[in-house]
Order: sequence, then C-alpha cells, then structure tokens
Amino acid sequence: MKNIKQWLADKLPKHTHTFPLPIADRVELKHNFFALDDQNFLTVHIATEEDIEAIISIEQLCYSGQTPWNRSALLHEIRYNKNAFYIVVTDDQTPVAFLGTWFVSEEAHITNIATIPAYESKGIATFLITELKRIALSEAIKIISLEVRISNQRAQRLYRKMKFENGRIKKGYYINDHEDALEMAMILGE
Repeated sequence: MKNIKQWLADKLPKHTHTFPLPIADRVELKHNFFALDDQNFLTVHIATEEDIEAIISIEQLCYSGQTPWNRSALLHEIRYNKNAFYIVVTDDQTPVAFLGTWFVSEEAHITNIATIPAYESKGIATFLITELKRIALSEAIKIISLEVRISNQRAQRLYRKMKFENGRIKKGYYINDHEDALEMAMILGE
C-alpha cells in the first residue's frame, strides 16, 4: 500500500495553489484596546473558542436572557467557518461587547453586534464597526451589511450616522417573535 501511495504521489501533478488562511487568522486589529471617557481602557481581541462563554454572557445580558447564537453555533462559527470572525471587548475579565461578521465575496456581513447595557453609549459599537471597516478595506471588501430589528431605532440611528443606508424590509425575520428586520448597508470606498 505504501508503494502505491508513493507511486500516486509521484504521478499526480503537484498543487501549487495555496488557499488563503481563514479570515480570523489573517486579520489583525489596529488597536488592542479602547479608551473610555473616564480614562479606563477596555481590551479588544479576535475571538477564539475560549471566548464562546463570554459571547454567550453578552448575548444573555443584551437579549433578556436569550442567546440568538447558541454555544454550538458559535463553536461552529469560530472553529470551522473560514469566512467568519468575531471581535470581543472586555473590561478587565468582564466581557462587555462583541461583533460577529462573515466575509463572503466582496461583502462583510455583520451577523451580530452587541454591547451590554452598562456599557452602552460609550462608543464601543462605533469603534467595532470602524475597526471592521478598516479590516474590510484591507481585504478588498466593497460593502458592509447587516439586519436590524424594525423596533431598534437607536441602533438604526447609529448605523445611519456611520453611513449605512436603508435597504429592504425582511418580513418576520426574527425567529423568536417574527419581528421584521431592516437591511442596511454601507458602501466602502465612497
């Protein structure tokens, strides 16, 4: 059997094409910290499997105990989805915010962005989206997209301030309560 494998290896063409590393392994953050107005600093990093519990705790605090992305979904995203990466923000060891995204073709799609209530209105979401935009531009991405609840006017105002534009409405998009979602997108390079 060993001789057959060697013979095949000698006869088959050598592949010189290398596939790009998963996006989470390629990207680098410009800043590993975020300064709050009170001069305290938050730590920022690309998520690994060790951050799954932190992301779940943020979801629970932001979504009334619910976890839109459960442990197995997050594990799949971080371990196997080569087009996905997450950024996590912590205060000392306390998880306070995260952003999840997929890079597909020329689009970066924000799958989730959340900041725990005690840290809202401190610029963390703006920082995360700005960092995502910088990374997206370095990867030749042309658009950043997301869906947002129709009722979440506060988030919509933030996204519009950051140059996201309204798209179509997705009827009954959210599984738990069937609320509609508004698609929004930011065109990069304009």
